[in-house]
Amino acid sequence: MIRARRADDVTVPPRRPRRGARWLAAALLAGFLPGGFVLRAQPRAFEPPNAPAALAEQALAAYNTSDYPTAERLASRYVEAARLSGITGRKLAEIQFVLGHSRYEIQHRSQAPYPGDYRAEVVSPLEESFRILQDNPAFRTLLLGNAYFELWSGGGRRDAEAEAQAHWYYLKSILIRESETRLPARDPSDLERFARYLLFYLDRCMELARRSATPDLYLYRIRSVAPWGLSSPYADRFRQIVDLTYFDGGNMKAAALWQYALDSLQDRSLAVDEMVTRFQTAIDACRQDRSKAEIDRQVADYLSVLDLPERRQQAADFARRAFELNPADPEVRRQYGSALHLLSFGAYASGRFEDALRYARDAVHFDWQGEELAHFDLSRAAAELGRGDEAIAHGEQAYRTAKRSADGGALQPYAQNYINILRQFGEEGLAARILAQEPSLGVH
Repeated sequence: MIRARRADDVTVPPRRPRRGARWLAAALLAGFLPGGFVLRAQPRAFEPPNAPAALAEQALAAYNTSDYPTAERLASRYVEAARLSGITGRKLAEIQFVLGHSRYEIQHRSQAPYPGDYRAEVVSPLEESFRILQDNPAFRTLLLGNAYFELWSGGGRRDAEAEAQAHWYYLKSILIRESETRLPARDPSDLERFARYLLFYLDRCMELARRSATPDLYLYRIRSVAPWGLSSPYADRFRQIVDLTYFDGGNMKAAALWQYALDSLQDRSLAVDEMVTRFQTAIDACRQDRSKAEIDRQVADYLSVLDLPERRQQAADFARRAFELNPADPEVRRQYGSALHLLSFGAYASGRFEDALRYARDAVHFDWQGEELAHFDLSRAAAELGRGDEAIAHGEQAYRTAKRSADGGALQPYAQNYINILRQFGEEGLAARILAQEPSLGVH
């Protein structure tokens, strides 16, 4: 079974026919299979346990309790017996479905490579069953979509036919569910459930687009069905998905790769280099400089938040690339300035004052929110190197800039730094005046 995800990143499990569902309950409770074929509630005493009818009942019973290994083994024996005996029709179709679904569940839960021919042993029984049995088509087509998706994934995501079939069955399933949801007097829970199925379909479209040779197909599919969910409890997520289709001028490949990288941020076990690689793959797929700059900025922000000294230069490199591609963006400028500040701060703390000065000089060459930090860094590094005029000028600039947006404790370090530099280079009178102007800051 496919487990449902959280409401903000929802995938929806196909509902396996449960005890009480029409086509299995008839066999288990009333002794009837669909199509009017009769199975005795109690097999005749003289019927051999390996006879096809007994195998069918045993396979159905195991399947109905989610004992997939037993159901698979019994269903496989029944299908072979049916082949030798020339049995066809609805009973065979039912057990073929049990066989294919059981093998799908076993493989899906193990996550190991399938040991045989997945197409012949999992997909084909499901398709052959579906040609005869059309009840519960939304579930059957969703399961077939999942089976083809596993076939596509297991084959290295290069099988265009498996990709096309996976999407076709997914789309067919969601269209069937949409038509059912439009029926009058539907329960609100049915509408919410449909929204979750729709999010699952859109999630699959994104993953297919990420590796597809024809990603624009999914762009149009997403735009056509995503609005169905805008009145659901997950409206924000649906809007986000619709907006994503316009990223980089409607570049669905880049959009899917970008979203994949963003989703990967939730995986705390993922190595930093792998995370960066996923973002870089999205950058390489972009066509527009503005799109590349935005992802570069996000990578810089991710690396900065890690607060690892060995990642500070890498963060600055991504921030610089973003700045070179889109220097007018305030967020890009802020990110680049902040990255340079961290480099300067780290260099100063380790006694590399020339490096600290160089980084700070780069950071004061453009306007950005928080640039008082760059002037502060530059003044301290210049003071350590004995460059009085530069130290005083930037110490004052840091103090004046900070004063426009900060007060109290936030302003105190800038005022104290400026006073210290003035005293260091013999400007005692000016230092005293600043001290007198800020009696409440605790400077000395």
